[in-house]
Amino acid sequence: MSPDEKPGRRIIGTLAIGVFVTLASFALDIFFDRRDGTLATNGLNDLMIGGAAALLAHIWVSRRDAKFAQNLIAQRLTNEAIDKERKRMALEIHDTVGQAYAGATMHLELAIDSLASNERAREHVRRALQLLCGSMTEMRCALWDLYPEELQKLDLRCAIECLVKDLTTNDGLAVHFTTAGSIRRLSLETERALLRICQEALSNAVKHARARKVKVVLRFAPYEARLDIEDDGQGFLPQESSESLGLISMKNRAHSVGGLWTIRSVPGSGTSVSVSIPIPPHDGLKGNR
Repeated sequence: MSPDEKPGRRIIGTLAIGVFVTLASFALDIFFDRRDGTLATNGLNDLMIGGAAALLAHIWVSRRDAKFAQNLIAQRLTNEAIDKERKRMALEIHDTVGQAYAGATMHLELAIDSLASNERAREHVRRALQLLCGSMTEMRCALWDLYPEELQKLDLRCAIECLVKDLTTNDGLAVHFTTAGSIRRLSLETERALLRICQEALSNAVKHARARKVKVVLRFAPYEARLDIEDDGQGFLPQESSESLGLISMKNRAHSVGGLWTIRSVPGSGTSVSVSIPIPPHDGLKGNR
């Protein structure tokens, strides 16, 4: 209901109550007049009673609507304040921590070049660089959660490309990202779930699996979006890590948008993470955003 319609509907409703009370009072007058012959029908009194009832109803409804509107305004102001603070925090983190990450990455890359004769030291520095890049992917997703407008400016493919770029700033890790099918925008919740699952899988490949190569494939089908992340890391036994927060997080994110998440891993043979999410026919339309 639009704001312009509410006063008119309120007046019509209170008038209807007044008419109903007037008619009821008039009916009672007639009933008692016919029963004992002592009460005469008084139309003016009936109209006054009905008018008073309509006025009281109008006051009550107006106060209820005013309280509801006040609560909506308070909620909107609270949400605006929260969004403003989130944006401020996101920009602050980007300008401070983000720049520190970039500087640390540059220095580590220079350190690798200067340790040409010490392969063991180069490996340690390369490992530190991979861990740093993995943390950068987590920070980027955290910033997108704080400042979702930035994520809405990118499609899912570009967002994943940003994560891949964070991880391929050194020569110790190769991430190959490809897409298949007709690329289109999905709902914000679906894109965010796929992006977060991709981020978690990539971070695990870097931090825990110590992978050298990672393959990421994003597929679009008419009624399904599918994401596959496969690495050549050291692998593990999923059944022994079922309580891992990272695995639980990926699974829950997939289920939250009606998707199916699977993981396959064997010690020494890498890890493969797959998630498929059904897409309603209207999910890819621009108006859905």
